[in-house]
Amino acid sequence: MRPILAKESLWVYPLFAGVGGSFGYWLQGVEDRQLKILAQRREAILEKRRRRDEGTLSKVEEAGTLAATS
Repeated sequence: MRPILAKESLWVYPLFAGVGGSFGYWLQGVEDRQLKILAQRREAILEKRRRRDEGTLSKVEEAGTLAATS
């Protein structure tokens, strides 16, 4: 039976863990940035809806709203 953890191949495991950990750390940063952007867009949309409901939209925003609904 072949040994799984041969002494010649032990250096591969920390290397693989380091590469995998680095990729996971980078991916977590990507997710955090995307969630922040989505939160900012959501707030902008909610603010725009509040202004529309109050009737204080600018002409450009009003034209965009009318074009989007028709």
